[in-house]
Amino acid sequence: MRPKLLRLADLTESDFTRWSALSQRAAEANAALDPRFLAPERLGEEGGHLLLVAEEGDRWFGLLRVFPTEAPTVPSLQGYGTWDPPVAGPSHPVLDRDRATEALATIARGVRSHLRSGYLTLRGYPATGPLADALAGLRHQRATRARVLGTHSAAWAYALPGATPPPAGQLILPADIDPEYRSYSSRRVLRTSARRLAEAAGGPLTLHDATADPAAIDRFVAMQASGWKGNQDHGGTAVALDDRTEQAFRDKVEAFGVSGDLKVLELWAGARCVYSTVVFVAGGVAVGYLDAYQHEFGRFSAGSLARTAVCAHLRTVPGIEGMNPGIYDQYPEASKIYPDRREFLDVVIGAGIVPSAVVGMLPRAERSSVVRRGLALVVQAERFAMRATGALRRRLGRV
Repeated sequence: MRPKLLRLADLTESDFTRWSALSQRAAEANAALDPRFLAPERLGEEGGHLLLVAEEGDRWFGLLRVFPTEAPTVPSLQGYGTWDPPVAGPSHPVLDRDRATEALATIARGVRSHLRSGYLTLRGYPATGPLADALAGLRHQRATRARVLGTHSAAWAYALPGATPPPAGQLILPADIDPEYRSYSSRRVLRTSARRLAEAAGGPLTLHDATADPAAIDRFVAMQASGWKGNQDHGGTAVALDDRTEQAFRDKVEAFGVSGDLKVLELWAGARCVYSTVVFVAGGVAVGYLDAYQHEFGRFSAGSLARTAVCAHLRTVPGIEGMNPGIYDQYPEASKIYPDRREFLDVVIGAGIVPSAVVGMLPRAERSSVVRRGLALVVQAERFAMRATGALRRRLGRV
């Protein structure tokens, strides 16, 4: 298995076919690293992003989108890796379920061979499940070593055991805004907010499955642009602010919709749509991509009410095993909407003789200033050697 570095904009149709096949075999799927999600972005600013692929023959066995990073270690380690919290959805690599450890090690080696750094930093990496097993397996890989730098919890929602699925064909459902897992005081606040929202908007709250409604995405785009997100001067990020961004968004929605992995859910109050969310499903995990609410109803906690109802609904939908809202616990109030938590890791992987040795010495560097200074010199010398080697290879390639 060998690493390969690709730019998103340069991918061919054959590449997308290999990528799609890998996504079907993923140990843990990732909607944000799904070709249906990223393909629409290859013609815009996102097209320059780097993908590290683990390849063997004509098949892909691993893929990760990487950015320049600096591991929060002592000494700090400059390299490549993922951002955390993620910009849009999960950031963990897509790895073949049968060869996950080998694929992860190959991606780490790719940082060294293609990007002239021996350090791969993974933020928001699952602490449990098959990807955690793949990380643990790195200890058996030659000249590769990993160290966990920290752990944190993230809001999550697992499928509700024994839940009755929504009635087939019923697109207007009760809005469950009174979940048993919330505290008494929180539930009372939600009920009060729901009553006031219903009074202000002119009718009772219902949850609509608008996935098949051709006008639903138009409603979402207009709703998102109607509030502060539609004001670019105040940090607005509405998709409608840029034609290419809006088209890429619509293309993503269409791609997930064709495969049956799209949910568009709306909260209505009487005859008014007050909230809309677009959810992508990959490998049984629902990822809330974007949501919006009518800004004039913000004072009635329309967003919190709607997310509570959406969570309750998705926990009962067949085929959905979990929901990743992408909200870490630095947002405690938002996190309370979801009943479960999942642990994630921040990890640095050293690939190569020197980087793996450096990663292995990090615990001693934290305790000893002498070791810390020595390690910093080693890191600096290795970085200089990697750059010199890269420059020489480029020069020889031009001769």
